[in-house]
Amino acid sequence: MKSTIALSRSILLAALGLSAPLVACGGGDTTSSSNGGGGDSVPTPELKFLAELDAAKFQLPEGLWVDADGETAYMGYALTGEVVAVSLADNKVSPFATVPAPPANTGFVTGITQSAAGDLYVAAASLDPAAYAPGIYKIPAAGGPVTTAFATDAAMNVPNGLVFDEDGNLFVTDSALGAIFKISPDGRTVTNWLTDPLLKGDIAATNPCKTVLGVPFGANGLALSDGAFYVANTDRAALIKIPINADGTPDVAVEFSTSDPATCLPLQGADGITVDADGSILVAGNGGNALVRVGTDGKATVLAKGGSFDGPASVALATLGSKKHALLTNFGLITLLSMKTPEVGLLSYGPLP
Repeated sequence: MKSTIALSRSILLAALGLSAPLVACGGGDTTSSSNGGGGDSVPTPELKFLAELDAAKFQLPEGLWVDADGETAYMGYALTGEVVAVSLADNKVSPFATVPAPPANTGFVTGITQSAAGDLYVAAASLDPAAYAPGIYKIPAAGGPVTTAFATDAAMNVPNGLVFDEDGNLFVTDSALGAIFKISPDGRTVTNWLTDPLLKGDIAATNPCKTVLGVPFGANGLALSDGAFYVANTDRAALIKIPINADGTPDVAVEFSTSDPATCLPLQGADGITVDADGSILVAGNGGNALVRVGTDGKATVLAKGGSFDGPASVALATLGSKKHALLTNFGLITLLSMKTPEVGLLSYGPLP
């Protein structure tokens, strides 16, 4: 069942420091791609909820990670600092850990990733560093509360997407700065690995694709595949590719997949991303309420749109019932700000080929 919301608009606006919604909420029919005709062909993918949450309790899931054994999905609540575990066997949601919660109008909890040792790493983004300290938090494999940041940097205020390289270095996008930071395995050394115009946000009045945050919101979701980083630029509705040189330095960043500048489609509100087995990139289209696949040639295909989508923020892959599915967090923020009942929670879309 959907949550029943009885919250004032002023409280919600104060929670994130936003002004007004610029993108549509979920609802309507779901448009899905098909894997073939009838008979014994692969079933047509379906979009459905695995776990519904309560937006009245500010359970707005942003970050998402599926552990290596495929049994548990972890979600972070953007406004409360809670991290929950979802059993993919029965879809039960259980408390797992906490990081410092942002006071009203100061920030939000964003991306989640996991190290080879099984520890979770969670990004805390700040719109007001004096009131809410930004940084990366390391949650032990057993869970529990964490109050001290694993890594911080004076220039890294809005950390978002996270990914490890094979040497245990953690790479983190900064959505406000338009940069990628590199954090050493022990968390002691944080360097600006790359700042690039293609990673920066664009809040110009002439840009219809910009977010509601009132600050540039560029580099967002981050993935590593075949010797290159892929970065979702939210304000630009684009996917950026950054090849990595043999010495570990960044090569020239290029636009890998872009959208129509007038409609911002198909990558409107490009948020979290993940790499599929064939090298294609799955993109959670937060602003477009869509799941998009970008092939290795940069061509984008909308897999699903509308329906139960309500601001999908992150995407991960998991095996459900022996079939591959995409899991997505329904953030629901824009619907909430529109004084409507959001459909927040964890969704699945599949099976996928």
